[in-house]
Amino acid sequence: MEDSDCGFLLLSQRERSALWLDICRAASKAEAAEVLHRHDVSEDDFVKEFPDLAKVVQLLPD
Repeated sequence: MEDSDCGFLLLSQRERSALWLDICRAASKAEAAEVLHRHDVSEDDFVKEFPDLAKVVQLLPD
């Protein structure tokens, strides 16, 4: 496993919960992107770890 493959796994449960809540509060795709940036999570990791939530983000307005 490469170092880049395990980066998301290093988030604690608290950090994962905070990310989930922040994404749920986002009102646009731009806000969701800011949340990912703030939590230092790549879009690929987000989609991999939160596939259902990623689908919700796709329904948000630009």
